[in-house]
Amino acid sequence: MRIRDWHAVLAWFVLSGFAVSQPQHVRLDNSSDWWSYIRLEEVPPSGPAEQVTFQPRLPAESNFRIAGLTLDSASPQQIRAKFGDATEVKRGDAASSRNQICYESSAGTTHLIFESGEVESVLYLFEGGPKWDGMEFCALSPAVSSRVSMAGGLRLGLAPEQVKAILGTPNTTASDKLVYCFGFRKKATAKDLARLRKHNPDMSDTEFHESFDYSDVEAYIEARFASGKLNYLAISRSEYR
Repeated sequence: MRIRDWHAVLAWFVLSGFAVSQPQHVRLDNSSDWWSYIRLEEVPPSGPAEQVTFQPRLPAESNFRIAGLTLDSASPQQIRAKFGDATEVKRGDAASSRNQICYESSAGTTHLIFESGEVESVLYLFEGGPKWDGMEFCALSPAVSSRVSMAGGLRLGLAPEQVKAILGTPNTTASDKLVYCFGFRKKATAKDLARLRKHNPDMSDTEFHESFDYSDVEAYIEARFASGKLNYLAISRSEYR
């Protein structure tokens, strides 16, 4: 049976409501996940490190939301509830430690991956690309296709000017890539402070407000293009208090 035929059979099982059993957690000790942003902590790029200048603005929240899930607050249970049961792959150690949940389209060409690290939450959406160790744990999901989109409109197939229309001026522009880096201070909402207060009942009011009134937020978005069309999207957001 050809790979494409096998994908079609599996997709039929998923769409028919039959469960395809997968382990819940797998540990892989390699860095073949070429698409991973956190992986660079383990396999740094060659050449001198780029100096990052953060744009002091807040991108629209919709750029970090997909299928009703917000990137840095969605739990593995919520992700599975939206896209289906899938194995969580664990890689790396310390700063490069990363947990990944991968979904693919019925044709096996489009991948949607949720990744979490020590502080980062990252979403990847890409078409094609090299194979990697562990891609067999990507679960077929009828909710994933080349048309899947972030709530703000970011999706595969967009031209560079369309991406700029959504995100504004990038930090870095190349013939096949746009990179955005954002860094800003975020004021906690009254709801956030009430929740945090419950978890920190022994802190004085002064200590509590110094620690929790504001947080530092960093966001990174990388868009890669092939033949003038978006074929790889990485969206990362992290929050520090």
